[in-house]
Amino acid sequence: MEQIDKKAAILIEAEKLFADQDFDAVSVRDLAKAANVNIAMISYYFGSKEKLFEELIISRMANSQTTIQSIATDPARTSIEKLVAVVDFYTDRLMNNPNVHRMINRELSSSNRPELRELLISKIETNKTYIGKMLEEGKANGTFRPDADMGLVMINLFACIQYIVGSPYYSCKMLDVPTEAQLFDPEFRTRIKTYFKELFSHYLLKK
Repeated sequence: MEQIDKKAAILIEAEKLFADQDFDAVSVRDLAKAANVNIAMISYYFGSKEKLFEELIISRMANSQTTIQSIATDPARTSIEKLVAVVDFYTDRLMNNPNVHRMINRELSSSNRPELRELLISKIETNKTYIGKMLEEGKANGTFRPDADMGLVMINLFACIQYIVGSPYYSCKMLDVPTEAQLFDPEFRTRIKTYFKELFSHYLLKK
């Protein structure tokens, strides 16, 4: 139990450091100091800084695929109910884990660690496949308009929330939110969800 707790503690501190600084700017010594462990412990649990970073991101992405698959294949939900559930899930997921998504965005835009970038893309692609099938199902059953651009629907949601998470200072200015902390309050989260549900319903629903 102590080993699990120590490893988890290292990951928690690593998340804070990597969210604020680029991968190359964080040293193994920095990680060890932040987690209050010796440098050998980093090597013992993870092997290297690269492997620690990879495990950190992948572990924080866990369970999203299961949730999206469950929503997309739920026979009890209508197409619009599935869409609403996806908006709720991704809004909560990204807003609850801003540090992780800052790291993911940084890695997706970098070519320094191509293997990690491809691993991230493969996991994102799996979710995209489920959501894409869900939206195409809505077209097939007559709920969604047949000419709707589903790729832009998905990237619209992801890009907006990821921008807020990645650039909170400027987002406050653009959205007239007094403090960065308020961007992550339930009230503002409801604002995001309501906006996208109304936007997507207006664009997607067959008239």
